[in-house]
This record gives sequence, C-alpha cells and structure tokens, in this order.
Amino acid sequence: MFVFVLSKDGTPLMPTKPAKARILLKTGKAKVVRTTPFTIKLLFESSNYTQPVTAGMDTGSKTVGCAAIASGKMLYQSEISLRENVSKKMEQRKTYRRSRRNRKTRYRPARFDNRGNSRREGRLAPSIKSKVESHFREKRFVESLLPVTEWKVELASFDIHKIKDPEVSGTGYQEGDLKGFYNVKAYVLHRDGYTCQHCRGKSKDSRLHCHHIVFRSKQGTDTPENLITLCEPCHTALHAGEFELSGRRSNTKHATEVGIVKSRIKKSGWNFEEVFGYETKFKREQVLGLEKTHYFDALAICCEDKQKVEPDDTVYFKKHVPAGDYQQRRGKRSEKKIPTGKLFGLRKFDLVKTEKGIGIVRGKRSSGYFEIRDIFNNLIHASVNIKRNCRRLRAACTTLVQMTHSSPTCRPAASEEGDSCCGG
Repeated sequence: MFVFVLSKDGTPLMPTKPAKARILLKTGKAKVVRTTPFTIKLLFESSNYTQPVTAGMDTGSKTVGCAAIASGKMLYQSEISLRENVSKKMEQRKTYRRSRRNRKTRYRPARFDNRGNSRREGRLAPSIKSKVESHFREKRFVESLLPVTEWKVELASFDIHKIKDPEVSGTGYQEGDLKGFYNVKAYVLHRDGYTCQHCRGKSKDSRLHCHHIVFRSKQGTDTPENLITLCEPCHTALHAGEFELSGRRSNTKHATEVGIVKSRIKKSGWNFEEVFGYETKFKREQVLGLEKTHYFDALAICCEDKQKVEPDDTVYFKKHVPAGDYQQRRGKRSEKKIPTGKLFGLRKFDLVKTEKGIGIVRGKRSSGYFEIRDIFNNLIHASVNIKRNCRRLRAACTTLVQMTHSSPTCRPAASEEGDSCCGG
C-alpha cells in the first residue's frame, strides 16, 4: 500500500511508504490533503524527482477500470461504476418541475420545448455524455495523484451485426434486412404488410405511421425491432393511453455506447497508445495469471509484453452518483416540504461514523434515525440514531470511493474495524 505525495506547489510526486509518510506528518513537514486514497502534501521545497509512470484504462459503458505502474510495481488500481439512471432522473426532474409550475404559476403555459440545444451539431444525450465525462474525470484524478508519463487505453469495438445475427459472414454484411429499401420506415411498412398491427385494418384509415414500441425518451432505438406499423386512429389512441404495446429493449445498447465513448476519446486530443482486447486478455491470463476484473484488465493494459508486475490487493471502488435530489414536496399536489438539504447537520451521501458502523447516508428521517449503506448498496444499518455518537467523516460528493483489500466478488460492507467508504 502506498501513500501518494504532492510537492509544495501541488505537483504529483512518486508515492511513498506509510512509515515515511507518518514521519513527515509527525515532524510537521507534510499535511494530509485527502484520506481516500491517502495523500499528503509536502510543506518544504523538494527536488521533484520522478520516475516514468504508465497508466492504463479499460473503457466501458457500465464499468471502467484504471491502473498505474512504475518500475514493475503497481501503484494504483480502481474500478468505477458509471451512472445508469440519468434518463430516469431527468424524467423525475421534469415531473417535479411541471408540478411546481402548476402550484406556483398555475395559468402560465409550458414553454416551447424544441430547444436549439437539442439540435446542436455534435450534441450527446445526457445519459451517454455522463459516461464519456466519467472516463475523463478518472483520467484527471489519476494525473492529480501520480506523475503519469504515458497512457494506454483499450478502446473496445463491437460487431453489432454479429450480435444480432451470429451466423453472418462475408457478403452477408451487405445483405441485411434493409437491402432494397429507401429507409427504415419503408422496410417496417413492407414487413408489416402495410397493415395496422393493432386493429389489423379495421379502422379503414389508409394513413399509416411508424411507432416506437419503447420510446426514445426511455432509451428505445430506431432499429426495425423497436418499430411497428399503426394507423393514425390507433396511433393517437396509443399516445392517449387507451392501450399499451409490449416490447423489449435493444441488446446492442451498451455496444453502441462503447462505440460513442471510443469516438469521443479519439476526438478529445488525449495523447495515448491504443491497446486491443486480445492483447489485454493474453497478458492478463498468460503473463500475470489474474482473474477477469476491470481493474486487472487495466493493469494488463499498462504492462509491456511479458512484463511481470508486483501485485497489490488495494483496490479503490468508485461509484458516480447524482449531485442532489429534485423532489421538494411529499406528493404531486402536496404542500408538505421534504428536507432536501441538511437534516441534523447531515445530507444524503455524507460519510458518517456511528455506533453501528461507518457508511454513507442513503435515507433520512426527521426522527433522527438514518439508513446507512456502503457504495455497493450493502445495508450497514437500516435505522441508526445519528443524534448520538455520530461524526461526519466526509461531506457528500458526486464520486463515492471505498478502499478494499479483498476480491470484488465479496463486496464487503464497510465497518468500524475494516476499510471505510468515503466521498472522493
């Protein structure tokens, strides 16, 4: 385990052993600037000597792995869980905003919602934008701890046609379902026999529409599997809520998101060496002999061919969370306020030390009995009294961090005796 060191002007230096860091702190030559990962800042001028540090990143749409090595030793490894609830949160925020407008400005109509921002060239949907920014956030964090001299990044590519049809090969890639049709709509109308799939032509209305089974606002796609032919009366009745259609989500969602992440990273101007998946797998299995995890993949990405690395079981698990809550009232039409700010001096996602253990505040009650969990959502205690023997260790932040020395399959709950989780 290493202690990260910053120079007097904040420049990252090579990490040191805990014993040496303890001496620097006791003699007043350094101060603590971060507890997880533990980082100190020197209070005297130093030579700022560093060694070459190679950092690697395993990109993804749900989880990102990151690691850094120097002189054959592993200095840092982390696994970041990306947000999957951005679309849901935005829908909730829209609902709260509309109900608030009805309470306070009852007769003001809603503003025109076809904003120029949604038609901006190069725009990303908020859900995928959050995932792209999470990659760069981890890059900046590693560079704030270590003097990184080289980055290696694995940018995954998926054959979406192969995912849909495992038997495709050769010229089959040019002979898909849409061959011979001008666009997707023409194919869907032909596939459905130019007949409404709800009333089967009983409405006698010849105007046909293509309808998304899973709405775009709910992460539905424009693929033919998510489109269905409806006549105009049935289409209107569907949006009025008179009946529902059942459909399944696309199985290429994460593959598409990984492709977008890859494109954005390449266009960002980030100077890195691209690594391929087969190289990572070979080094992880044949050279390092490690199991399949995202942070071990990142460690394999850092290594040169046939380079052995001294392993370290210290892993920093991270989880990105929203900045706050938008609900201000108890119900849709209720006037009863919900304390979205501090309650008893604590807010959601604060790290606290209580009689029942160390954990993150996930549920608040006006009685003073809170629910605390770790970042893996393991319950530590459902109703701990925070008005007695409670101390806040770290304020809420959009990145929660938990250091552990065990396998990720164990997902240990934070306890007073073991490693604690904290906002980073």
